[in-house]
Amino acid sequence: MLGMNTSASDVLSRTPPWVFVLFIYLVWIGLLRLRPSVRDVGRTWITPAIFIAWGLAGLFRRQGDFPYIATHWGVAALIGAILGSLGGMKKMLVDRPRQLVRLRGSVMPLLRILVIFGAHYALQVAAAVQFDNRATFLTWDVYVSGASAGYYFGWSIRFLRAYRTSPQVDLAPVVARLKRRASA
Repeated sequence: MLGMNTSASDVLSRTPPWVFVLFIYLVWIGLLRLRPSVRDVGRTWITPAIFIAWGLAGLFRRQGDFPYIATHWGVAALIGAILGSLGGMKKMLVDRPRQLVRLRGSVMPLLRILVIFGAHYALQVAAAVQFDNRATFLTWDVYVSGASAGYYFGWSIRFLRAYRTSPQVDLAPVVARLKRRASA
């Protein structure tokens, strides 16, 4: 059990290793999205799948009055889904026969990852350190879980709409050019 006088090294030493692995992986994905890229359609679902699964885990792992928790999670998920479905996928090009998409570079995926991951981590640490306020921090984590799962669900709908309506292009020359550039 951690207490109020817990140091950062205590918190880090008690953090499960999978948290660091997940953090490094998600930051790596976010960094890749800073630049325009061509990727398999299947790879675009990795980050949403992680955050939707993590959000659902936050719902089902929470102890207490499940209908109450599910209602609050659901409201947060609905708000997240609305936010995630807003807007369009700018400058997305699609090569449907090869199941490739070209996404523009953006800092937003990295920022989303850092905000959601950071909120989850900070709330879990706060719940462990400030045991008297544990229920409050875990309730806020339910909101973060619902909002992040909802956001990525809404994002998935937005992506599917853009995939269906984006212009069909042959991305093979772009992939070849990117490979040549990476090997140079």
